[in-house]
Amino acid sequence: MQWLAAVYGLFGLAVGSFLNVCIYRIPRHESVVFPRSHCPRCGKPIAFYDNIPVISFLWLGGRCRSCRGRIALQYPAVELLTGAAFYACARNWPLAGPMFVNSLFAAVIIVLMFIDYRHQILPNVLTLPGAAAGILLSPLQHQAFYSDALSTGLAASLSQAHAERLLPWTGSITGALLSGGTLLFVALLYQLVRRQQGMGAGDIKMMAMVGAFLGWRLGLLTIFLGSAAGSVVGIFLVIFRGRGLQTRLAFGTFLGAASILALFFGLELFRWYTGGAAAAP
Repeated sequence: MQWLAAVYGLFGLAVGSFLNVCIYRIPRHESVVFPRSHCPRCGKPIAFYDNIPVISFLWLGGRCRSCRGRIALQYPAVELLTGAAFYACARNWPLAGPMFVNSLFAAVIIVLMFIDYRHQILPNVLTLPGAAAGILLSPLQHQAFYSDALSTGLAASLSQAHAERLLPWTGSITGALLSGGTLLFVALLYQLVRRQQGMGAGDIKMMAMVGAFLGWRLGLLTIFLGSAAGSVVGIFLVIFRGRGLQTRLAFGTFLGAASILALFFGLELFRWYTGGAAAAP
């Protein structure tokens, strides 16, 4: 089904073009539908032939045709990232429910990552409906994670495995509560010890969404990977850039990247870990 993945990846490029609109307009509380796409500098509407994903950016040399203002590299980056995510979804779950569900998940995560990177906010208009969608669509997600997790011995107990097999919503709701609840606990603990807020509520809601789509195992893996990456970057900034220990990082960007890794490689990491543990004396 290589052709399907290629076609779906091209569709992802087009979706990525729309995601750029969302990334720009949602933090500004603007409609993502009207008006049509326009240059943020001169305001001139963008012609359809100048709005072809990636190709138009290269053809125009990264500049607006009208005012010659620079077009941010974010635009082709988001398009390519979305195209790659859609391609990977089609390769992993061709024409199955998880292909479409995880494409939706990846699209929302990409928007959240770039909004958080630029504005350090994670809008409720994305995280809360995203969490609800993850729960409602969990029956379609069943074959991607729950059945695979059971076959690799990742289920905590036979009773839990039976519940998840019969009612996928159980695993999704558990994932939302445990993933979001873990970050909430950490945030409250930090505030209690340091007497100041260390994590925004947006991160907690985002992790509830991640857990709703991916389940609690991959949700907790996302927290671990995102925290590790954030710590490495934070240490780098302190040592090499002279930043203070109180430097704020866009944690949602790290969590988003970690959730994409967990989506495509999480079960392989679990297989590797459980296989290594089983082989140990």
